[in-house]
Amino acid sequence: MSTLQDGIYHGPGRRPPGHLALVFLRADPAADAAVVDGVLREVAGTLGGLTEGRVGELPGHPVPTGDLEVLLGFGPKAFDVPGARVTCPAALGPRFRFRSPLPTGGGPVLIGASLPYGADIVRNDATEEFCLQLTATTQLAVSRAVVELWKLLDGRRDSRTQMAPLEIAGIHTGFQRDDQRSWIGFHDGVSNLESSVREGVISIGDAESGSDPWTVGGTYLVFLRLAVDLDQWHHLPRAQQELLVGRDKLTGAPLTGTDTDGQPVPAAGCPVAGTTEVTQPGNEDFIEPGPTDDPVLLAAHVRRANLTGGDAADLTGSLRMFRQGYEFFQPVAAAPGFRVGLNFISFQDHPERVLRVLTQRGWLGGVNFGGQSGEDGPAGRLLTVRAGGTYLVPPARDAAPYPGAEVFG
Repeated sequence: MSTLQDGIYHGPGRRPPGHLALVFLRADPAADAAVVDGVLREVAGTLGGLTEGRVGELPGHPVPTGDLEVLLGFGPKAFDVPGARVTCPAALGPRFRFRSPLPTGGGPVLIGASLPYGADIVRNDATEEFCLQLTATTQLAVSRAVVELWKLLDGRRDSRTQMAPLEIAGIHTGFQRDDQRSWIGFHDGVSNLESSVREGVISIGDAESGSDPWTVGGTYLVFLRLAVDLDQWHHLPRAQQELLVGRDKLTGAPLTGTDTDGQPVPAAGCPVAGTTEVTQPGNEDFIEPGPTDDPVLLAAHVRRANLTGGDAADLTGSLRMFRQGYEFFQPVAAAPGFRVGLNFISFQDHPERVLRVLTQRGWLGGVNFGGQSGEDGPAGRLLTVRAGGTYLVPPARDAAPYPGAEVFG
């Protein structure tokens, strides 16, 4: 039996747990498929033990699991490991990968997208052979999993070359917010897919698998670590922020237009009596913004990022995707002493759902966050990319040592 891996919280009433670590693993060029297969089996055993509270060097002394869940993804480079028995799926081909940063730093992540790398980014550490998503209810459970993984890989280091078959090449952490807002102060994730249609968008079916039938039942993970320029954002007037987002900042009500003074007008009757925010029960009719011919509202972020209509599972008629966002807060040396942003983690039956949203005009193609196409605007460089990658998340199969084991063993 093939099923989606753990760590994709798409079922009714399920929310991602509070803490995240994405760990990117690089393979030694000298390691062949048999060696990589052996190490991945050990990785699966070590992390699987932690999901049951077992730590290798503490036999007989279980620890709290923190409800740890582990997901394994294969990047395009995984299929270049010498001796790999499966070729790279077409959905991980060059058309569906992020560009490398410029040698001097920065540069666009995709042709046609207005999302640039940060000016200091000269290497994208999210394009390695493998990606591990670790999620848990406690920060300790996630951090301990990273440390135990490092111990395992360090123990496989060759005494002569000091190289291990797999090395940790990058780590990005994050957390869930309990106020359902983002760093720019607005409600976030309000328009995510209804749980009833999520699996049809997430799971790779026969039509999406094409010449790679072994991927059926899996999914594709597209990741972007997006830094938010709060210094730029918090100097904008609230009305300007609302018109860029497309919602009232306090209530989350979708905007329906502007008044004679150019001030944004939220949907009448939202939130309904007895509630204060659109996320509360009774406001379901206001989740999606209504039809409009106002060019300012049509250019707002909520409409550009989530054009509705058609069957969500139909890739040709809908670009809806399922995402699990994890915010991050990172101390840095430069003023103001921290960097904030979002770990954008999405799951879909084909990476094209995300990449077309980022590049297609009328969606986010031509703008960085929101506003009129072709104009830098007040949020022209609100978002910059710190890392990004596309990974196949193979289905979990009964009795397999790890998802995707057929690639190497």
